[in-house]
Amino acid sequence: MGIKIKAPKIKTPKIPNPIKEIEKGVDKVVDKVVDTTNTVVNQTTNVVNSAVKSTEQIAKDAVNSVKSIAVGPVYQAYVDTTKAAMKQANVAAEAMDDIEAGAKLAAKGLEEGAYKIAEGGELIAEWVEANYCQIGVNLALGTLFGALLYRPEPSSQATTTAATAPLTTTAIAYLAAKETVGAVALGTACDLTAEAFVELIWMAPDVRKAIGDKNKDILTDAIAFTLAKSIDKAAGAMVIPQSCAAVVAGVVTTLVAQLACERTLPNGAREWGSAGASGL
Repeated sequence: MGIKIKAPKIKTPKIPNPIKEIEKGVDKVVDKVVDTTNTVVNQTTNVVNSAVKSTEQIAKDAVNSVKSIAVGPVYQAYVDTTKAAMKQANVAAEAMDDIEAGAKLAAKGLEEGAYKIAEGGELIAEWVEANYCQIGVNLALGTLFGALLYRPEPSSQATTTAATAPLTTTAIAYLAAKETVGAVALGTACDLTAEAFVELIWMAPDVRKAIGDKNKDILTDAIAFTLAKSIDKAAGAMVIPQSCAAVVAGVVTTLVAQLACERTLPNGAREWGSAGASGL
């Protein structure tokens, strides 16, 4: 009987599928790229959000600081009238602190010295008969600014940004290194901003009539003078267009009411036209 020899089983080695291995490698690389990209995007978003929050906080802190400036009861009454009228005119709640800060800057300037305007405008009968001048002027301007300040509409935001761009840019530079901002640059920024806002309020016939066409230039000078004189205190409040616009609106409203109702403007306004910021 012959001996049977059982042939050993030979295992065929498993050869990996090169296509699948490549796919796995690609998947790992893609996952890594996605993870890295997400990390970079998240970090960038955090930096941007942090910068925005920091800028907003700078503005908020500056506004609160300006609001705390002390003025006498007569001048505080101007501030209170501006605040009350703006609220009655349904100006955005977010703008109220900024407007109060602007009104305080204007009131402080008037308290430090004012001069009489030779000839005023013509008040509407209601304002005169009801001894309603300060409130009436403020309400008229509040209605105008209410459609502009802190509004979501693209047109309002575009107007705000355009009107405040010179002052916002200068305020940012001033905070970074005020010694680099010369008198000419500061004066120009304040002049352009004042001119932009006077043109805005000139669209309201009652306000224009109360100011008087002959007083348009001196009002513009008074606004620019007040802004330039206040730059040390208020630069932080002017680094964001919306905040800057509301602060300027507070200055404008208070000075317009003072010109229309009391026929006075802060000392230095007359000289601003010739000397500008170099005369401060």
